[in-house]
Amino acid sequence: MSVVNRGDTYPAEVAATVHAVMTRLNFSNPYRLCWQSQVGPSAWLGAQTSDTVMAYVRKGQTDLILIPIAFTSDHIETLFELDQEVIHEAKQEGGTGVKRAESLNGSPTFIAALADVAERHLRSGEVCSRQMGIRCQGCKSERCLEQKRFFMNTERKVEEVIR
Repeated sequence: MSVVNRGDTYPAEVAATVHAVMTRLNFSNPYRLCWQSQVGPSAWLGAQTSDTVMAYVRKGQTDLILIPIAFTSDHIETLFELDQEVIHEAKQEGGTGVKRAESLNGSPTFIAALADVAERHLRSGEVCSRQMGIRCQGCKSERCLEQKRFFMNTERKVEEVIR
């Protein structure tokens, strides 16, 4: 939470993605945004996915679809945390209908969309978003500052070459 409290935009970006998807689906199903992958004793975003799923299962809502929207491919947070821990725990409590949506992984449609985005970006001549140069309000990381300087200086060099 310390990074989020310093102004990291991750929670807002994920929430905006969820809202955009639900808008496209005309809010056809109820949904809740929750968070996973708390590591260690430090505070993390809440409500936690495991706690949320178990609360619904205990209330009798046993058919749930988990959609790890911030992850486009399978990895430890989807394959282990959701599939092995959260879903397994839910099934032990009677949540036999708790499932995870398949990740995009190597979907041809997803790969084509990524290629389109990359091609548009490369043709634009822009190295990175202007947002990349903005530091989080409370950021004190010298590494972060150097990264931002690197990308913004690279941006200027690309613009000079294009002109």
